[in-house]
Amino acid sequence: MAAKGDTGVSRGQFAFYLLVSGLLFIAPNMIAVVAAPKVGAGFVSLSYAFPLVLTYGFAVLLRLEKFQVLRGVGVLFGLAGGILLAASGRQLSVDASWWAMFALSIPVFLASGNIFRTVKWPAGARPVNLALGMMLVGFAALGLFTAMAGIPVVPGTWSLEATGLLAAQITIFAFQYGLYFRLQHTAGPVYLSQRGSVAAVIGLGLGYLAFGEVPNMAKLAAVAAVGAGIVLVSKGRGAGAKKSG
Repeated sequence: MAAKGDTGVSRGQFAFYLLVSGLLFIAPNMIAVVAAPKVGAGFVSLSYAFPLVLTYGFAVLLRLEKFQVLRGVGVLFGLAGGILLAASGRQLSVDASWWAMFALSIPVFLASGNIFRTVKWPAGARPVNLALGMMLVGFAALGLFTAMAGIPVVPGTWSLEATGLLAAQITIFAFQYGLYFRLQHTAGPVYLSQRGSVAAVIGLGLGYLAFGEVPNMAKLAAVAAVGAGIVLVSKGRGAGAKKSG
């Protein structure tokens, strides 16, 4: 019989949860790193807007949430935005177009991770412990990825500024992951996935400000469609809460 910890879940199950949730969380970051130079930071950032509608669709299919017409229409708007975003990649080269399709797998990984962490949440596990475990998995996966890609994993020259920046990043990520799991535990996967929409809007703006990436009409239409989908999915949640009250 497998040993069990304080959570009442076997160590093997706990390790499997951390491994899968960590890989589903870190895979989009790896994809973004290799795809952004090919298709642009704005395109990659906009792909982060779709986990909300995908997560809700998965939640309905798995019967984690009841279907609501308003939210269902929001999902359709989100899918329309995905089609428009894919169409915006037609102006890219053939090679870059394949990278664009690869980048569109980012929301699938994120939505799958949102659902997995909720469905398989170990009984009695504290969010901070899960956050620490997922950070360890992410560290190992990213370490392997950067080594294979030939990306330096430590500063070229150690200085007070480099050490301070590294310490600040570690602190921010630790705090972020702790809040991430707390929000997942209290609000559920659909609400949590709205953070991707915020990241998409900010990323699209930074892509323009930092790299001069001017969004074309297809991208702007995708933003409008996804925005409408987000509003409808969010309003549907509020309407459902009022009816159940």
